[in-house]
Amino acid sequence: MHPDDRAPGVGALWVRENQEPNMSALRATDRRGGTYRRYFPSLLERRTTRLVAPDTMTNVADAAVAIARLGQLLRDHPTPLLYATLLRDESIASSWVEGLHETPRNIMVAQLRERDPGLVGHQFDHLGTATTILGNLDSVRQGVSSLRGTWHDDLVHSIHRLIAPQVHDGRYRAGDVQIGGASRLTAAYVAPPARLVGPLMADLLDYANLSDDNAVVKAAVLHAQFETIHPYTDGNGRAGRVLVHGYLARAGLLDSGVLPLSVVLRRDTAEYVRRLTRFRHGTPDERPEAVSQFVAYFADCLLAACDEAATVVTEAAEVHDDWVTRVARFRADAAIRRALPLLAEQPVVTARYLTTALGASPVTARSVVDHLVAVGILEPAGGRFRRAEVYQAPALLAMMDRLVPGIQPTPLPRPIARDANP
Repeated sequence: MHPDDRAPGVGALWVRENQEPNMSALRATDRRGGTYRRYFPSLLERRTTRLVAPDTMTNVADAAVAIARLGQLLRDHPTPLLYATLLRDESIASSWVEGLHETPRNIMVAQLRERDPGLVGHQFDHLGTATTILGNLDSVRQGVSSLRGTWHDDLVHSIHRLIAPQVHDGRYRAGDVQIGGASRLTAAYVAPPARLVGPLMADLLDYANLSDDNAVVKAAVLHAQFETIHPYTDGNGRAGRVLVHGYLARAGLLDSGVLPLSVVLRRDTAEYVRRLTRFRHGTPDERPEAVSQFVAYFADCLLAACDEAATVVTEAAEVHDDWVTRVARFRADAAIRRALPLLAEQPVVTARYLTTALGASPVTARSVVDHLVAVGILEPAGGRFRRAEVYQAPALLAMMDRLVPGIQPTPLPRPIARDANP
């Protein structure tokens, strides 16, 4: 029987297939033709935890306790600044894992441009990568909300649509997909054929909805299996990490924020890929070791992400307290105070944006910007945006810059001017 005609999970896992010679191909390898290996994943067991080695379960327990503690901390301190910062950190880092590199400020400018149609000019061109990363931010935000209930295909599609709208067509892929290489002959990994994606995803969704596995084990297995199926032509890595955040929210471990998991994965993407590769075992006897090693690795990454989140919690609290001090002399109902939660989510602004967001007059919005600059919360954006009426919150950009390698950090705000006259 040809491997494309069998059910998933039956027979060999790695299957050698032929690629016919293609005399019109650019590469000699493809002109000659040859064989390559394609992977046919096993179906998920409802009790995958039983495959995990006892010493690995110690890592799992440590990760679960750390996530639960962080979840309680976030519930106890539900500040817009903290939630928005964790969301941005994860979304930007997840995009960096996939080779989408852009500065945090440009990403926030791209977000501002969507909210302020008046932003025009050549300095706002060439923000395509930033706009793509914004889609990932939206997908994480939607995922932690929509994946708290029953999982189904349309929910997964809605997340992927935000990540890769240019390739999403409302369904799983209809053709082959590979990782690396110019063709299947030179690929690092050839995913299962398109006709098996539907059944494999149905099995994954059943596992998400019906299994009572340990939550950390389940999050790890869901992610590894999704990446192994590779159900879309692009955006699989980012979508698969959104599923992790969605499941942790559904399990009640982390329902008021997201873990900066991708910040940790980005530090050694080669190891991340190697661990996913080892999950794709060759024989049924190798399955327990393959699952255990990935669960152990993933639990360690979740623990490290909790440590990273604790740093963000501290930094966000410092910024929040500093901002409160800087506006302390303004009335409690002043527009400048109402602007602070907006800055937490949109740290690059224009007076025109604040006019709409605050429901204020242009004069009031302009006054808010001037006061925020005077107390050191905002500053005029420099560089390519120096001639535009764009202002940035340097404290938040500095927090974001720390997570992005190889860029010049944004200088921290100047000390509070105690004698400033509002």
